[in-house]
Amino acid sequence: MAKVDKILDKWLNNTPTDESIERVRAIIERFFSGQHSQSSGSHIIIQDDRLKGFHDYGPAGDFAVVVKGGQRVKGRYLKRLAMTIKLLEEL
Repeated sequence: MAKVDKILDKWLNNTPTDESIERVRAIIERFFSGQHSQSSGSHIIIQDDRLKGFHDYGPAGDFAVVVKGGQRVKGRYLKRLAMTIKLLEEL
């Protein structure tokens, strides 16, 4: 099992309280390269056309990952990101 898969499984099954923004950005860049943006605010917006029409995603297939204090991402957003990646892998 690759390191990325272990991280995603941890986020899904034993979700940590939070994670460093560097690790989260690396995962986002790997799976959503060119499909994400972060302004000076505290949100990373991810948009993927494959998510259009799915419940809990915006009409453009978008969702946000909230960055706490500019350095950490809370567990609930880690879990959602991991669930989204797994969903897209199944498609």
